[in-house]
This record gives sequence, structure tokens and C-alpha cells, in this order.
Amino acid sequence: MVRSLFAASVTIAALVSVTSLSRAADQIVAPQEATGPSWTGFFVGVHGGGAFGNMGYDQLPVSAGDRTVSYKFGAADFAYGVHGGFDYQFSNRWVAGFELDYTQIDADYSPNVAGGFGTLVKAKSIYSVSGRAGYLVTPQTLVYGRLGYAGIKLDDIEQGFFDTVSKTVGAAEIGIGAETFLFGNLTGRIEANYYHPFDKFTNTDAESFDPHYLLVTAGLSYRFNAQNGSAYPVQSAPDMNWGGFYAGVDGSYNFGNMQREIDDAGSSVGPFGAQSLGAGVFAGYDVVLGSSYLIGVEAGFDYLDARFEDPAGNSFLLDSPTLFGTVKGSLSATVRAGYFATPSTLVYVKGGFAGLLTEANEDFFALDSGGNSKMLSAYQLGAGIESALTDKLSLRVEGLYTKAVDGLTVNNSQIGQVELKPSLLSGRIGLAYHF
Repeated sequence: MVRSLFAASVTIAALVSVTSLSRAADQIVAPQEATGPSWTGFFVGVHGGGAFGNMGYDQLPVSAGDRTVSYKFGAADFAYGVHGGFDYQFSNRWVAGFELDYTQIDADYSPNVAGGFGTLVKAKSIYSVSGRAGYLVTPQTLVYGRLGYAGIKLDDIEQGFFDTVSKTVGAAEIGIGAETFLFGNLTGRIEANYYHPFDKFTNTDAESFDPHYLLVTAGLSYRFNAQNGSAYPVQSAPDMNWGGFYAGVDGSYNFGNMQREIDDAGSSVGPFGAQSLGAGVFAGYDVVLGSSYLIGVEAGFDYLDARFEDPAGNSFLLDSPTLFGTVKGSLSATVRAGYFATPSTLVYVKGGFAGLLTEANEDFFALDSGGNSKMLSAYQLGAGIESALTDKLSLRVEGLYTKAVDGLTVNNSQIGQVELKPSLLSGRIGLAYHF
């Protein structure tokens, strides 16, 4: 009896030990699925950058026989503001949300100030309510598109002899951007947003105003829920070698300003504005410094065809030419320096020399027989976010500012009287192959 009880006790103890060891082994062997930061939650932030405006200005008919004369005046200004919103991550690759933002621009349109006239109109600020949807290139890096409603506030609009009025013009907002976690709950972003008005504002002087804007900004956001981790497992990031040669293609949207300075006392007209799509190629070489930094050189060419028009500067006749200058393309040779927010995502700044291929229209400047064109010396500054798609391909979003430091001189009513000097603000997206 005693022997039987002892044997049973030993057997039960052995079974309990085996069960406990099995459970412990399961706990050790079963791997935990890796997750990234959470994109679901509220966020707030600040942003700053450049704003280029293209102000449509129509002088409407006031009596029989008059015709509408339409201008596009340009303006450039620094932009800064705040934003906040909410995002929801609904898979391991997709994020959608909404955002509110306010941006101060304070741009003054005074195209005829040298002739004794004052401010025509000011653009003071832009607010927007937008939705965005994006793809997680890596668990920490989002590339997205934006669509929303915006209001562009116009101020100091001349009306009558002494009065001014203000008006907020409704507009559609369309944009692209990239955002990546830098550390902790803090993210960095690069965005390019275009604002297209729904309607024009017309004052009592039979003048209408039609504001178009391109904002290219960099920003920082604080995400309140990021540290809790994503609800979705992540896939392993591409193992890209960032050092060495690369080459790629890009597409862009560009806003241009063209200052047309006349070498005559009291005369200066512009700047005039233009918008254009662009496409180009680039190539470069990068060196990785340690595990966190990169430095490299890059060269590129982009076809732009930004066309600048003045409907009355040449002649008031209906069939007279209005196109006076075109920026056909840009060349660049820049240095870039970057920081790896993750092993697969680079945040960088760039700057260097550029050239703007500028052409004067011979039909507008009658004394310039055969026309005139020149590659104008310029400088270029910008910033971007680039993330690996595979171990060879990367996707980049960047904003660039390019400004000519010399001008193209053409002949008007006197020999060598007019100088054309352009600048550009560009939002660009590109795809690169790393050799």
C-alpha cells in the first residue's frame, strides 16, 4: 500500500514537472511579432518654408469697346504656421486622417510701385481643412497625398480713391508629402501644397483677384500615441547600401517669378508669375559616415517651360504678343548632407550651384532680332526625405528654391534696356536606383 502511494506520488510529480517545463519552453520559444510606432492618434506641430504666389489680376471692361486685360503677378515670401490633426492606421501599410493648419505668408503685390503706385493687394494667410491618405514605406516613414478646402486671405485691396477691403477666397488644396519618426514621439515632414481658388474676388473698381499659391514647407509634429506601438506587425525593412552611385527620375510642380527690370528712371515692372509641370533626371554619389550620417554630391537637369506673360507691356492691340519670357529648364550641381532617422530613411538638406535656361520672346522685344536666350547663374537650396522601397530603389520627396543671381538683358525701345531675372519654388517627387 505504501509502495503504491509512493509510486503514484512520483508519477504525479513527474507529470506536473513536464507540464511546467513545456509551458516555460513555449514562453521562451514563441517569438513576439515586431511592431513599429503607432500612427493612430492626435498630433500637433509647427512648419515653415517658402510661399510663391501667382495672383491673377483682371481689369474688367467698364464701358463699350473696352476689353478685359488679365495679368499674372508673382510674389515670394517666407511661410510659417501651426498644424494639428488625427490619423488612423488601418493596416500595416496604410494610414488616413484629417488635419487643420494655419500659415502666415504676408505677401505684398506691388508690380508698379516704381511708377508711383502703391500696393495692389496683399495675401496675408492661408488656412485649410484637409484629409490625407498615405502608404508606410517603412513602419516609421509615411508618404502621402493631401486634398482639402482652404481659405486665402487677401488684404489691402484697393477700392475707390482711398478705401481698401479684405476678402477670404475659397480654394482647393492638393499636396504631397513625406513624414518620418525622428526619435520618440517626434516626427519630421516635407510637404508641397498647391492652392487653386474656386472663384475670383471682384471689387467695385471692376478689378478681380484670383490667387494661386504653392507652399513648400518643412515641419515637426508631436504624436501623442506613438509610444504605445502599432497594432499591426511590421515587415522587415529593406537592406539598402546607401553608399555609392545612384541615378533617378523626378517630376515636379513649379511656381516661377520673373522680375522685369527696365533701365529707365522710375521704371520697374513685376515680378510676373507662372506655373508649370516639370520632369527631369538626376545622378549622384553618397558616402555614409558611421551609422547615422551621409554626405554626397548630386547633379540634375529638369525641363520646366515656365512661361511669363504681360498682356499690355508690349501693346494694347488685341493680337499683340503677350509672352515675354520663358524658363525652359534648370541645371544643378549640389552637395547634400543627411541624417538617418532609421536605417531605411534619410532626412537631408542640399544646396549648391544652378543654372536657369531663360529665353526672351523676339516677338515681344521687337529690337531683339532672332530672340535671345541664356543659361543664367543661380543658386539652389532645398530639403527632402528619402526612403528605401527595396534594397536598390528609393523614393524621395523634396522642396527646392532656385534663384538667378544674374539676368538676361534684351532690347526694348532702347538697346539693352530690359533685364529678365527669374526664381523658382518647386515641389518634387523622385525615384532613384542605387548601384
